[in-house]
Amino acid sequence: TWLSAQIDAGYFTLDGVRQALPFAPHTTTSSAVESVANKAQSLALESVEKISALQTALAKQEKTLGSIQESLGALAEVNIGIDQAEVSRKVSELVDNAFKPFKQAVQSAGAESVIANISSVYKVDRKPCVEVFGIDLPLEFDIYNDPTAPAIDPHFIWTESILRTLAFAQDTGRNTWMGGEKGTGKSQTAEQFSARTGRGFMRYNFHKYTTASDYLGDVGLENGATVFKQGDFLRAYTAPSTVILLDEITNADQGELAPLNGFLEPNAKVTYGGSVWTKGQGVMVFGADNTLLNGDTSGRYAGTRTTNTALADRFTAVIKFSHLPFDVEVKAVMNHTGCKKELAEHVLKAIKVARSKVETGDILDAPSIRQVIGFVEMLPYHSVSDAWDLVMVNRQVEDSGIALRGIMGACLNESTIKSLI
Repeated sequence: TWLSAQIDAGYFTLDGVRQALPFAPHTTTSSAVESVANKAQSLALESVEKISALQTALAKQEKTLGSIQESLGALAEVNIGIDQAEVSRKVSELVDNAFKPFKQAVQSAGAESVIANISSVYKVDRKPCVEVFGIDLPLEFDIYNDPTAPAIDPHFIWTESILRTLAFAQDTGRNTWMGGEKGTGKSQTAEQFSARTGRGFMRYNFHKYTTASDYLGDVGLENGATVFKQGDFLRAYTAPSTVILLDEITNADQGELAPLNGFLEPNAKVTYGGSVWTKGQGVMVFGADNTLLNGDTSGRYAGTRTTNTALADRFTAVIKFSHLPFDVEVKAVMNHTGCKKELAEHVLKAIKVARSKVETGDILDAPSIRQVIGFVEMLPYHSVSDAWDLVMVNRQVEDSGIALRGIMGACLNESTIKSLI
């Protein structure tokens, strides 16, 4: 951790930290920093005492390891080894635990970008693609230790093209745009990438009335004083390793999105709210919606707008998401529901027909893979027609609903389905 490193380097002493006074108010010092310094001082002192004890324990541990290594030298014929990396990880965990109260004080005061080095989230490893995602590609991915990382969905399906683009975004810090049909896995891709790589995840949903103050923050009163309070985007932007998903971003007014441009620059240092903000280590930013930056020409995604060229230019790669191949979707439905292959194939053949009707304009929205999974899961509780209405039909406009009922009657056999449940 940063404080321990500073003490080891001789910049501070334990006695000096113990005797440190609270920060005095100063016109150039932000209220957030003053607040965190005063609130966290006692916690920091307690952490220092723990660090001192840990350093003593570490010294003893190193001495013990030295003795063991000497003994191993005398037992060269015996294949005995000590995993020193595991020892180091355990020590790091102890130090991280000692600093958790201080970190909480920093977060509650909104001073992450000022005291970023105090964070216990950091890169712990770099692993090959096959080990992280199960696909053998000549790529490596950084692994972090954020305890807030999403849960891993073991059934999520990765593609080579997407993984190559994610590796590019990770290694270069470039932003990525994900566009395409609903239900094709855009938001899940960002979330599951976070899960697999141990990163924090923040999804911000934009709408027609979103303002810059909503996602970046604004001044407000705190204990009678005027302070700048960070928005969700700014908190995530300064938190190491976080994956940020700017979802449905083209719904917002382009003028309200303009402040994003500076933050999305490489190596950005942006003055906002009276402070200078820099992106946390390993932070990745994704934009996502149903368009590909040029607006919606189908009329199916009302409210979306053509992306301002300046903002669009901040996204280096544009991934076009589409529905998975038939055999891959069959596997996905089986994995998520536990159903038989024959049932998944039977239902997906009807879905394939429904999706073709979207292209001809007979159906407004194509059923997504999430809807297919929901339909299969509902079959033990409802008749086929009722389950189809509840999951597929009732969300559609009237004409599309009529077309979907026709597809059900022509493509789904209730006795066949019931025999496969």
